[in-house]
Amino acid sequence: MTLISKSAAGLSIASCITDIHKSAKIASHNEYVKTSANSTIRRSISAQKANRVSYKDAQRKNWLAQNAFGQGIEEGFAKVKGYIKGFGVGVIRCLPNFILSAVAMFTTKHKTVANISAIGLALLEGWDFIKNSTGLFQKTDYLE
Repeated sequence: MTLISKSAAGLSIASCITDIHKSAKIASHNEYVKTSANSTIRRSISAQKANRVSYKDAQRKNWLAQNAFGQGIEEGFAKVKGYIKGFGVGVIRCLPNFILSAVAMFTTKHKTVANISAIGLALLEGWDFIKNSTGLFQKTDYLE
């Protein structure tokens, strides 16, 4: 069973790394969209307000608003921030999988510890499947 436990641990690590990366990409996109929307609203409000009436200032504000001056830089930083935040959340979420997989893969003297770790990993993955994929144990009636 040691080959099975080590294979399961390796597959679990690969699955976690893939999930962390793809979840971080989603978080990056969400942060980009949120920052872009906030920036557009902020620029729109800024273009509509003035401390004093000035044709020259109004023209400058209109030009800056139409050309979205500096907007790409802010959104680029938001994408990076979102990826890092999503990556951190994913690592924390997969930490039990990493620990059990490491025990299963790197325990060579005590094969029973590796096998128990693999069984724990299977139970963890099974519980995750039941809870998150099937919708069982989740609140479905939000009106009550």
